[in-house]
Amino acid sequence: MNETNTIIDIVQSNIQNTIGHYVWLFIIGVIGLIFKSSIEKFVCALFVFFGHDYKEDDVVYVNGAPGRIVRIGFIKTTFFIYEVKDGKVIGGKKLVVQNEQLKNLNIEKPLDNLDLTKFNK
Repeated sequence: MNETNTIIDIVQSNIQNTIGHYVWLFIIGVIGLIFKSSIEKFVCALFVFFGHDYKEDDVVYVNGAPGRIVRIGFIKTTFFIYEVKDGKVIGGKKLVVQNEQLKNLNIEKPLDNLDLTKFNK
């Protein structure tokens, strides 16, 4: 009878330890789901803020409109979008975009002018 109680105690202890480990995994999973949006925003911010694709003061086209990147922050990026008429800037607007929403914009960075005369052979 004493050996049976010892075996039962060992089995109960193992079950409690196993359930305890899985409960913590479950809690971590639930927290991950609750904060999924925040985690995605944080990752997007890291890629934009620490990436080297764009820098402040870069001239870009945002959805076809000429503009300039004014500020790249950890949460949002600020653009000045220019209105051009007859080759002159006549106005503009400030565009502030959350970094996770940059993927929805068509951002083009023009290349420097190339000397193509070398290739006329």
